[in-house]
Amino acid sequence: MKKVVLTGLALCLISCSDKVLDTQQSDSGSNNDFTLTLTISDDIVYLNSSIKITAVVERRVDGTSITENMMMDAVGGKIDGQNFTSVSSSSNSPATITVSMDNEAGSKFEALAFFLPSYSYSTTKKEYSNYMQKGQVSASFDNINVTLPVNMVEPR
Repeated sequence: MKKVVLTGLALCLISCSDKVLDTQQSDSGSNNDFTLTLTISDDIVYLNSSIKITAVVERRVDGTSITENMMMDAVGGKIDGQNFTSVSSSSNSPATITVSMDNEAGSKFEALAFFLPSYSYSTTKKEYSNYMQKGQVSASFDNINVTLPVNMVEPR
């Protein structure tokens, strides 16, 4: 009986300390006027899948209206924009996003996109080829550049 209680207690203590594996990554850069934050939902992506990318521009000081564009690009894959239409998943050009926000400090603009890995797949050999194991996603705005690495793996 003591062994059962001790085993149960040990399992409870072990399971209580478990943490969910969170592979989301984020990085920021700033200048006097703006902060640019790039976030990816996962630093690992299966070749036949995608990961979510968000880029947030935040105004740090009160200012006049802006007509700046934000650029999003990727190495080893494509950017598929969700709230902008200037690029398609088959394009090799960086995504150009027109940023609009209020003039007050603290105002934000958020762009949502997905990273789609580039690869070839042979149905006869059932194997993946022509892909990078390590890629990058990046965002640029008002001379602020932020980049995050992405690891690409074959599906199981």
